[in-house]
Amino acid sequence: MFSRRFVYALAACLVATGVSRADVDLPTGGKVKNVDFERHIMGLVSKTGCNAGSCHGSFQGKNGFRLSLFGYEPSADFANLTRDNLGRRVNVVRPDESLLLLKATGQTQHDGGMRFSKDSWTYNVFREWIRAGAKWERGSGEIQELTVSPSDFALLTNAKPKQLTVTAIFTDGSREDITPFCDFKITDDAIATVSPFGLLTPRQPGDAGLTVLYRGSVKAIRVLVPSPARNAAYPSVPEMNFVDTEVFAKLKMMNVVPSDLASDETFLRRLYIDALAQLPAPDVVRAFVADEDPQKRAKMIDKVLADPLHAAVWATKLSDITGNNTQALENPQPTQPKRSQMWHDWLRKRVAENAPYDQIVRDVLTATSRDGQTPEEWIEFVKKIDEQSAKGFKTDYPDKKTLDLFWRRQQAVPAEQWGEKVAAAFLGVRLECAQCHKHPTDRWTQDEYWAFANVFAQVTFQNNQFSNPAVKKVVDAENAARRDSAPKGNNNNQILLVREMFGGGPGRAKPNPATNKPPAPKVLGGSVLSVKPGEDARVKLADWLTAPENPFFAKSFVNRVWAHYFGVGLVNPVDDFSLANPPTNARLLDALAKDFIESKFDIRKLERTVLMSRTYQLSYATNESNKFDKNNFSHAFIRPLMAEQVVDVLNAAMGVEEKFTGQEEAPLGTKMVELGSSRLNGNVAYALRIFGRPPRTTACDCERAMEPALPQTLFRMTDTAVLAKFTAGDGRVMALAKGKLTNEELAEELFLATLSRLPKATEKADAVQHLKDAKNRTAGVTDLMWALVNTREFILNH
Repeated sequence: MFSRRFVYALAACLVATGVSRADVDLPTGGKVKNVDFERHIMGLVSKTGCNAGSCHGSFQGKNGFRLSLFGYEPSADFANLTRDNLGRRVNVVRPDESLLLLKATGQTQHDGGMRFSKDSWTYNVFREWIRAGAKWERGSGEIQELTVSPSDFALLTNAKPKQLTVTAIFTDGSREDITPFCDFKITDDAIATVSPFGLLTPRQPGDAGLTVLYRGSVKAIRVLVPSPARNAAYPSVPEMNFVDTEVFAKLKMMNVVPSDLASDETFLRRLYIDALAQLPAPDVVRAFVADEDPQKRAKMIDKVLADPLHAAVWATKLSDITGNNTQALENPQPTQPKRSQMWHDWLRKRVAENAPYDQIVRDVLTATSRDGQTPEEWIEFVKKIDEQSAKGFKTDYPDKKTLDLFWRRQQAVPAEQWGEKVAAAFLGVRLECAQCHKHPTDRWTQDEYWAFANVFAQVTFQNNQFSNPAVKKVVDAENAARRDSAPKGNNNNQILLVREMFGGGPGRAKPNPATNKPPAPKVLGGSVLSVKPGEDARVKLADWLTAPENPFFAKSFVNRVWAHYFGVGLVNPVDDFSLANPPTNARLLDALAKDFIESKFDIRKLERTVLMSRTYQLSYATNESNKFDKNNFSHAFIRPLMAEQVVDVLNAAMGVEEKFTGQEEAPLGTKMVELGSSRLNGNVAYALRIFGRPPRTTACDCERAMEPALPQTLFRMTDTAVLAKFTAGDGRVMALAKGKLTNEELAEELFLATLSRLPKATEKADAVQHLKDAKNRTAGVTDLMWALVNTREFILNH
């Protein structure tokens, strides 16, 4: 007797040589003439969800059957489909009795439920492949290029559906319409829906992203649904610069009319909050509104960009990006907030000086402790910084050429985490998914992930151990001196904790877990970084990263700048540049990046271009055509404040200074945005936490939470620290209560101090009446101020 497995194998050979192929009809109207394992079967396995992480694509498989996650290993999948389980999953003699078909159609027990019906086209494709011998032509489905038609955006006019067509060009030169074998995902199905076969149907005016996935290849386009036709002709809207040209061109295509310009009061408040994290004083608002100079907005933009607090705002933003995490810094613990402040101040100095962005990043990435100093010079500098830090708030650390604190932050961090951090911070790319498998919605493979991680494997940290005898001699002498002079029981804190960080030597490359072989260090999507002994791989990394032709570097930063001033990026989230997340306005992003590169990475020029645009200065009030617009910047988006802005704006309205206590103690008059520590003590810590100041423990921009929450409202209404600001002797409430302004003047002053505008007639009348009815002047002013700071208009930027 022959075994069943032998019979099946013999039958397969006979079928493969003697059975002709049959066409299979597709739901889009075409036919598959020869069902191919890689091109068709692997596509359908993904489309039906069989190889998802929650099903057979999980690491351990499901019920004894494992497929590669998202179908990235066709060889393993072919073996498991045709050879595993005694070959029962496919029956080339009786295709309809194949376990693969019986389970997927629900004819036998299947925990995954019915995936398709027996009379479906999917069933016919699987059945035909099995009937024809369940063969695999290795490499037949290797993709050279995937194209989508329409290519950039699908414009859905007149409420008519539009069919997408996805074409694969394979490495053998053949082309095939593979639309039915693709997955389609849309970011907002309130704008349009997409069928499993790529038919787009508009639902309401708007803009959404559409992602097409096919066996690891990803393409994305925008889906645009224009507003209904208007009776009047599209108006001519003035343009200030190329930002407006690109924004308004897309709006016109969508038949969306931008809002009018914001009032002077609204513009000034918005600019102050965005650029300085402050509110304009009442006298500043009055003077700006009264100024008849047609260039007054341009002059005010230049003024705030030159203000010292503007550099502090961007030092705070860059501290988020670079991971200025107080608790992760080296011991002794009491010095951690001080070092966070040094980090912040180093960044602030460069923004204030308008250092080119590429130079800032280079001086972060290639940082060393000594910066070319002699051992004696270095020790003297370290002693000086220690002494300054012990005595006060400011040090000379910002004068140091490079930011070695970026690397000293977490010396034990594995090389792969440094790769993730650098990619997210300076390229806007999230690599985490590629650590274990090919990224499901982007280009990055597991081998590319580990090759990039190995760029950082060479980085070495020295802690009081130096290969350079001259350095070791000076360090040992200084530490000995400190030990001898230290009080008993305090030796550890008195020892000079010095670290020299450098890139040199061969390093210890990390293996790719999938192959157990360490890939050569490579830049993302690029060539091998060839490093000679003694050379620093980070220097070559910085050369590649900051090069004008780098596809991510300039775009990533201009996108962050745009997101800061508009509340949402052209690519959103800002650190998620991927094939599946196309920009809302690709032409604008390209134009901003091009201008940034041509300016030699001039941050100040980039900001001025954005702020001078009519787009930035539009009103938040919508019209009939743009009231549903969420991402095309046809009007100013109402958005929450950063946690630091909340603290400073509240203090500005109250006319008080925050008193920072504990290890973060700073001179009176210091603004919250000027503090570098990621975690603070005292009352202000609670405010920062509930309004979303990030702990900076990961490389993800998502750490900074901006969503509104009930504790935020209760904080403004009932927090004892906030209520104390109303009764502060040097605050605005007490000063106004003791002053000689009339009730009408008091109302105007309070509105200007909080909302940066004069009250409307009805608001003024109500305020004056309340001041008259109050039991005393102090109570009336306090009540009115309390009511104003608890409005949505106060706590939101618009």
